[in-house]
Amino acid sequence: LLSTHDLPRIRYNATNDTLWRTMSWTKYWDKVTWILPIHRPSPCGHWVMCTIDVVSHRLFLFDSFTEERPWKQDIQVRPF
Repeated sequence: LLSTHDLPRIRYNATNDTLWRTMSWTKYWDKVTWILPIHRPSPCGHWVMCTIDVVSHRLFLFDSFTEERPWKQDIQVRPF
């Protein structure tokens, strides 16, 4: 499970030492599947879940509000 807790540190240019100290214990790079909670602040603010298959380079997104506000415009797809 990846935490979005450290994303503000990344956004505001935290040092690599700071990021390593707060994230190294997760050892996420050793896992083949990552689970990433994502907060969508607008229009009503809710959480979605992205499961990342590292081996196949695929994302699986669960959004209970997807019919009300599609998310496809939020991501960029890059072929490998």
